[in-house]
Amino acid sequence: MKQTPNIDKPTRRGEAGAAFDDFVRTLHLPRYAELPDIELYMDQVLTYIDDRLRPLFPADEKLLTSSMVNNYVKQRLIPTPSHKRYGREHVALLIFICLMKRTVSMADIQRLFAVQAATHSTERAYDFFCTAAEESLRSLFCGATNAHELGEWAIGNHEGFAFSLRIEHADDLSPERRIVISAATAIANKIYLEKCLELENLGGR
Repeated sequence: MKQTPNIDKPTRRGEAGAAFDDFVRTLHLPRYAELPDIELYMDQVLTYIDDRLRPLFPADEKLLTSSMVNNYVKQRLIPTPSHKRYGREHVALLIFICLMKRTVSMADIQRLFAVQAATHSTERAYDFFCTAAEESLRSLFCGATNAHELGEWAIGNHEGFAFSLRIEHADDLSPERRIVISAATAIANKIYLEKCLELENLGGR
């Protein structure tokens, strides 16, 4: 008699999956203060961001090009560079755009910027997003978080693999913070889905 598979039981992934889990376990998106403290030219910006985000993207996907950056300037998503050089604010915004454009439109990204700018500095909003994104990914891939705080809030996971972070006193979160956490959760789930499908194609699950 053919046995019905237990769909509630997670399948074990192969070496490729385990390697990516290890990558996520130690993933660290550069915080604002860790971004280059000297202004960068376009090719340096592209290399810097690709080096840090490439493992999170499909191999055949263009992460960032000079044309994309120029379009973001024209759309006023990022400030106009000074003498064709880009500072910390530019790099932070570009990292955020690279991640978020995979789940929401550019118009929605502009609205996200506006909502955050009304209540938080670029540095504070960016760092909060980085922590939320990292720990959302770890909840999905590793079943445990590294950080125990997200801003002023204690965080964790739901005692194992989870599709969202557990946040203590979540009722106290401002609407702006809720939006950022939702954005981070969205990109984490997008990456998780892509990686699972990729491993299926490789026979790694």
